[in-house]
Amino acid sequence: QPPQPKMSVTTLLVLFLIKLTKKSLFYTPCLVRGHFGEATLRTLRRVVKLQKKLVKSTADINFLTTCIMYNLHPKMARFKLHKSSASKTPLAQRFRINLLRSEIKFHQRRIRTLKEQIAELETSLLASVTWLFRIRIRAYIKKEIDNFTLSCQTVHRRKLTNLGLSISHERNSAAIFNDTDIKFSDKEIELLSMGLNHGVFPSSLDLKEIRSAFEDLFTQLAPHFETRNRLLKFKNCLINCYNDYVGNYFHSKRTNYHFSDEVHTVIKSIQDKMKLYNLVIVKADKGQTVVIMYKTVYVEKMHVILNDRSKFVEVEKEETLTYLSRFQSFIYRNFKSILSESEYKEIYPSASSIPVMYGLPKIHKTGSPLRPILSMVGCYNHAFAQWIGRQLSELRQSKHMCKDSFSLEFLRDAKLNNKYFVSYDVVSLFTNIPLEETINL
Repeated sequence: QPPQPKMSVTTLLVLFLIKLTKKSLFYTPCLVRGHFGEATLRTLRRVVKLQKKLVKSTADINFLTTCIMYNLHPKMARFKLHKSSASKTPLAQRFRINLLRSEIKFHQRRIRTLKEQIAELETSLLASVTWLFRIRIRAYIKKEIDNFTLSCQTVHRRKLTNLGLSISHERNSAAIFNDTDIKFSDKEIELLSMGLNHGVFPSSLDLKEIRSAFEDLFTQLAPHFETRNRLLKFKNCLINCYNDYVGNYFHSKRTNYHFSDEVHTVIKSIQDKMKLYNLVIVKADKGQTVVIMYKTVYVEKMHVILNDRSKFVEVEKEETLTYLSRFQSFIYRNFKSILSESEYKEIYPSASSIPVMYGLPKIHKTGSPLRPILSMVGCYNHAFAQWIGRQLSELRQSKHMCKDSFSLEFLRDAKLNNKYFVSYDVVSLFTNIPLEETINL
């Protein structure tokens, strides 16, 4: 083979400067510093740092809880005794568990403090930038935290493996519940076992369509800018967003983060079977299991739920706009004078969509009954319900309430004296709650 030509030092330096300049043009912290100064940049970095501490504490709680469940001894719970046999006594075991529990309580207190600090800093940060930069800053923070979360999970997974707990992440047919008589190939099962949250990377982009979407957005928002200077800044921001979007796609494609032609063939095969045999693919009520059902069976089970006249009533006409108008008047009368402008705009609905109901199959029960889920996203009172939930969140914190089964770890050492703990399952809990009595409590 002929010798490869070598680049000169000057050429390498120029290419490095071009790459560095391009990165600084689109790197969010650089943009924040250029537009809003060093103080805003320090606040942004402080928010990211605290968010990472929050993720680390949450991951540590999960790790320590797993150690308690499987009787594992991390380094912090190891100590030397006068005899090696003494470390296996019940007293030493209880001491280790108490150490882990005290560490969990420390992280829980730390999480509460971090959430307060983050909320205060985020409020001041987002108030000091424009709404376009708010979107960019949120995306930047999310990307940083997602990467840090992945690294924390990798570290803790390695620690658990070193402690003797084998965690397998291999995909298998157990992740799929086939409630039909239709057979699927091994490749189809492997693809379905990736889960419903696994997105299909597009094989190509319609750049003309994407460019026209950005141009349409600019055309709609241009009349709202008072000065030409602000309009040009907005235009440059859209250009940067477009370049980032397209650039990220081609970067991901170069790193082979896309399905091969063979996988696309498998996807097409699954779609053809769904059309031919009239199938639906849904998520299970518990976990991330993929459930395959006949569409007719799914519809029949939903009709059984909706035909229960004690919980659902058929209306003669659709009155979403009427309820929207009433709710707008209610919000204006009761909250306009007591809330800030930003909070009022958050809960005041400008439009409304009709709620959508769907069912999640309970595959752990005989006959796989459906759990009805009423999605209120986009409904006129959805934003208000979220706001109310945040206001009432502190009232829900009580020593008499349990978040999950991990909160009951202290019962392992409890002395029941010939008594038993019993748990009950209520059928259709939310639809059986008497609303009037609950409101009047």
